[in-house]
Amino acid sequence: MKFLRVVRRGRWAKYPDPDWPEDSGLSCDAFEDMRAKECSLSVYVVTDKVGRQRVAVAFAAAREEIALVDYIVFENSGLESLGIDVRRTEGETPDSDVNGVHYNLGNLTAKRLAQLTEIVSTGEHGRMFQRDIRTLLHKAVKDGQLDVTKIKSPRMRASLSRGA
Repeated sequence: MKFLRVVRRGRWAKYPDPDWPEDSGLSCDAFEDMRAKECSLSVYVVTDKVGRQRVAVAFAAAREEIALVDYIVFENSGLESLGIDVRRTEGETPDSDVNGVHYNLGNLTAKRLAQLTEIVSTGEHGRMFQRDIRTLLHKAVKDGQLDVTKIKSPRMRASLSRGA
């Protein structure tokens, strides 16, 4: 399985710093994108039916306004051997198909979260720009993929009601 986690790309840069005693690796700013809630982290499985673009669009629809979406797609191999619980739970986006591929990575400790962050950092980074998100959001509404009544932000609902 491949998981998708929405991130902010700038936080995931690797910094080779010659003044550090060993490979400086990943910036600690990446932990901002790995904020656990109740010792678990929300991710989505990327499938043939629900690809990374659809997950990103559903995630974008749950925001306050239309903005770019950065994400990382990473392999789930090795998570259970670290003691990380992989459990399917219902997502909370306006796209019911995307909600069906939502998982929580649980049983996280500080050490496990650091190990998970390293795994995520090796994944494939992707970005969808605001103009593309806007077009795809309107298309998803038109195609019935997004349930506008489940969009929590009045500002986002209004933006999508105005049309492309």
